[in-house]
Amino acid sequence: MKKVLLPVAVLLLCITAIGIWTRGFSAFTVFSYTLKNAGDMPRAFPDIEWIDQDSTVFHTRDKHKYLLVNFVYLSCPDVCHKVNNRLENIYHSVDSAIVPDQLELVTVSFDTQRDGLDRIKKYRELFSKDNIDGWSFAIPYKTSELEFSNFLKEMGVWIYEVPETGVINHSIYLFLISPDNKIVKVFDPAREDDPSIIKQLEQWVSGRQPSSLS
Repeated sequence: MKKVLLPVAVLLLCITAIGIWTRGFSAFTVFSYTLKNAGDMPRAFPDIEWIDQDSTVFHTRDKHKYLLVNFVYLSCPDVCHKVNNRLENIYHSVDSAIVPDQLELVTVSFDTQRDGLDRIKKYRELFSKDNIDGWSFAIPYKTSELEFSNFLKEMGVWIYEVPETGVINHSIYLFLISPDNKIVKVFDPAREDDPSIIKQLEQWVSGRQPSSLS
């Protein structure tokens, strides 16, 4: 009997430990764990001041519309540009009646050492062969490194700069912010295709999906 009970007890202990570590078996990667650890939704979008490619300083709380916010850095060798190429497709595919009056896109660089206003302005121009009114590229404004680091933690964005290469590993979530400045939905472009994201965006903006929090 003891021979049976011991491995069962060890198994239960392991399951319990895994359950605690994955926050109830809901976060299995460092990306999802960081997001889950930031809190349940809806939750407030942390207050921070931004400056965009046109040198306009703004707060998200002053937009009073839905915002789709993503985080990148311009020296990224791969994934950031792929996500922004998908955002370009999403921008042009969403019902034109809601962009930019009811929904805007905001792409934020978290590389405060290398990405200044000139750089984000030039980067945005890569996407502006067609009109992209309602898609801003921004960096934090008058914000210390510590304040911005705390902001990213509150958002649930995981980043890690590899010392040897300077490459920044990071999560690629898209955050949907409501007109009352709350995070109401997080999209994972690694798991969701563009048509699904577009459909959900249109449902949220139209008020048909207020309970779909994930």
